[in-house]
Amino acid sequence: MISVAYEDPSALERSSRSLSSLVLGEIEVTEEVVMAFPTPLFGFPSHAEYALLPAAREGLWWMQSMTDEGVTFLLADPFVLDPGYGVDLGETERAALHIEQPSDAFGLVMLTLPAEGNEGTTANFRAPIVFNLARRTGMQVVSRDDAHELRHPVTLEVFPPQEHGVRLQ
Repeated sequence: MISVAYEDPSALERSSRSLSSLVLGEIEVTEEVVMAFPTPLFGFPSHAEYALLPAAREGLWWMQSMTDEGVTFLLADPFVLDPGYGVDLGETERAALHIEQPSDAFGLVMLTLPAEGNEGTTANFRAPIVFNLARRTGMQVVSRDDAHELRHPVTLEVFPPQEHGVRLQ
């Protein structure tokens, strides 16, 4: 079993939850990594909580449903992939996430891994997921900027390996 806590590993002893993942295996997580989605992700209306877990490469994150072991997403830091990228948050999104200043927002993009060997990995820059980590909430936000691609080609090698990330099982 893998244990995950962001700041304080001893927090697992105080308040933790177990979850199962077809991709990541059995995981023990603290409440601080569980993100609530008051507005469900597009296509996943019955999933309201996800664990946000650092992956084995810096800048990549796993987002695992707390209630469905078959729902796992790989997310990436969009600013590593495109330093000029900007997350477009309107008043509605800022209010829903209680974002008062830019530092309250933590934005990631969903990756699509190739099903076949000849396809490449792509990132969805059009609908990033924005988190308020302090409030442990998240929301998928559709960008108003048509320049943001739905399938932006990426290479995972731009993300350096990190020792403490969650690895595939």
